[in-house]
Amino acid sequence: LPLAVGGEPPVGALAFNTLQAERDWPEHLVSRLRLVAEVFTNALARGRSDQALRQSEEINRATFEQAAVGIAHVAPDGRFLRVNDKLCSITGYSREDLLSRTFQEITHADDLEMDRELVSSMLSGKVLTGSIEKRYFRKDGSVVWVNIAASLVRSASGAPRHFIAVLEDITERRRAE
Repeated sequence: LPLAVGGEPPVGALAFNTLQAERDWPEHLVSRLRLVAEVFTNALARGRSDQALRQSEEINRATFEQAAVGIAHVAPDGRFLRVNDKLCSITGYSREDLLSRTFQEITHADDLEMDRELVSSMLSGKVLTGSIEKRYFRKDGSVVWVNIAASLVRSASGAPRHFIAVLEDITERRRAE
């Protein structure tokens, strides 16, 4: 009996090779064997789906954590939800420190209004993505210039879930200018 799911090519077969003589199988037994074959097939398909999901999660995690730029997931109210090591390096804060703060708390006061306008425009749907250059206060009190590209992730119903912010340290460029 072929092991196949949903019209896809078979991934194997359920067979018996211990018979010593040809045998005519009654239909009710063949039906039960088909059911067993479906159970095996579904288990194999589930295993493959689980493996593909794990691989996808590993790729996404590595992309987030090992990126050469700072990456953050930020709640609509400004709380950092998830940050990568590069963002911690740029700001001088540990992961725990950033996760207990909002971006507003570490943003230079002169840049807050520009930030609020961008967030408001994205939340209202006027713009889908945005980019700004602004200053953050590092943990040691020094200032770091960053270029931030952001987009808003919405739920299936359209409600704002979180922002994805990608940050690049542009302090040296700004000094040169």
